[in-house]
Amino acid sequence: MRRLAVLPLFAAACIIGEDPVEELNPERLTDQSGAVFAWDCTQYTGCEVRRIEGSAPLPSCDGDERPWYGYSWSRFISIDGACVVPGGYGAWEFVDEWSRMVVCETDADCPQLNFFLDPDEFECRAGYCQSTDHIAYPPEALPRRFEMIDLCLGDVAREDGWNDSQEFWAALDEACPADEPLAPCKSLPPGCPDTRE
Repeated sequence: MRRLAVLPLFAAACIIGEDPVEELNPERLTDQSGAVFAWDCTQYTGCEVRRIEGSAPLPSCDGDERPWYGYSWSRFISIDGACVVPGGYGAWEFVDEWSRMVVCETDADCPQLNFFLDPDEFECRAGYCQSTDHIAYPPEALPRRFEMIDLCLGDVAREDGWNDSQEFWAALDEACPADEPLAPCKSLPPGCPDTRE
């Protein structure tokens, strides 16, 4: 499943790695919708997303929940609109349809999460930042269902919502059966990017 970055507890999960976090990471990340975010990294606190000019707007949240952007990762790394739960010790919830994959032209465009006890590193493949763990995520395999949804529908601005249809969901169900959510999709739904190598 995808891993989440958590706010105040985030620093507790970090260590001082052998390689400088700042030198290994880009200063900006671009997602598949074209939105640009600052990627602020330090050796002691890790990395976090920050809105700048060219970033997507903040999502709408209920009550005293605070709108925010975080990130999550598995085979891909995504920038996610979220609502921070008040009094939840930094817990946050995804906003539906507000996750977008980080895209790239070279490996230098991809974030490196080398500040965790179990580091996760990314390389540029097929235009997306993808995990360098080829055993867990074979480059020749198709993504899993939840990843495929974001890949297929995430090229639009978050505030515009997904441009989906009944035909899309029927094609997705055929390619990526809902009863096997963690298995690689069996085929590529029409119109979706092929991230294999």
